[in-house]
Amino acid sequence: MSRRSFSESVLWSNILVRCTIYYLLLGAVMYLFRDLSVGGLGVLGGDGFGELAGMGKKAIIKGTEGASGPAMLPTAVAMASALALTIPVAWIYTLTRKKKGWQQSVVQTLLVLPVIVAGIVVLVKHSLALAFSLGGIVAAVRFRNSLDDTKDAAYVLITTGIGLAAAVNPGVGAVLSVGFNLLAVALWYTDFGVAPAALEGRRAQKALDRALEDANRTGMFIARVDDEILKGLAPQQLEALADRAWRRRKRQGPELADEKDVGDVRYATLLRIRTADPETARPFVEGAFSGLFSRWRFGDVIHEKDGTHVLEYGVDLDENVTAGVVHDALTTAAGTRILKVELR
Repeated sequence: MSRRSFSESVLWSNILVRCTIYYLLLGAVMYLFRDLSVGGLGVLGGDGFGELAGMGKKAIIKGTEGASGPAMLPTAVAMASALALTIPVAWIYTLTRKKKGWQQSVVQTLLVLPVIVAGIVVLVKHSLALAFSLGGIVAAVRFRNSLDDTKDAAYVLITTGIGLAAAVNPGVGAVLSVGFNLLAVALWYTDFGVAPAALEGRRAQKALDRALEDANRTGMFIARVDDEILKGLAPQQLEALADRAWRRRKRQGPELADEKDVGDVRYATLLRIRTADPETARPFVEGAFSGLFSRWRFGDVIHEKDGTHVLEYGVDLDENVTAGVVHDALTTAAGTRILKVELR
């Protein structure tokens, strides 16, 4: 039990330990299969790029005959090598993106892309005609996808390079994989390139000063309105003003949360009923309120520029009553007299 707990907490939870053990095992496997061919080249040895470049006109004439052995085995070795070398890159990607989050499609792309590239490179690397044909096909196919972070492009580029190397010399792909992961972890751990603390402090201070300035302007405005206008209003006028202000806020910012109701002035929801004839529609809609709202209050009639009118009510919905239920009930009660029902 303790051994299982150790493996779960360290081997699977710690990505750096997992990658280190993975690379050691992968290196041992590549050494054991170092003589396995990837199209005439060993997994670890051989002057792969020199041999490929020296094929010259002979490779162009013979086409795919330049590859030794059956075509299926080199392709399988190249694709398996690309996948094996890219898995730790995907792990490091999830580690460095843990704070900001990542898209599953990007992680899967990091694994699928090098496998596809490796298989295609095995097909075209001995034929110049096939290579040009592939270039034309790729130019015709366009993928439109935006990456959340510019660093994601670097991960896509390195996995493409690993796929290319896996089809020519997997040893080079292993160096690319290990080297890139070491660099990515070092940049992530040191937080390289972050703005200096002093600069961040000045930016934060400016933002705080702007926020305080806006707050002071708002407070001064409210205090002036209170001294010059609100102080001379009667209680009934203040209540009507509060109700109008609440409805105005609901219209302009329905997503803002309400504070606790005070003195039956504020309601949980603003009901807006658009109609062409408010005087005729009002008795019908108010007659249906008893089964919909625990309490309600008529606000005002808003006259719109298009010639329609909006009846506004402050309402508290009964339990288990939804916006759809309110819409259906009021439409049934008033029929065509209602053009639109809106809850905010």
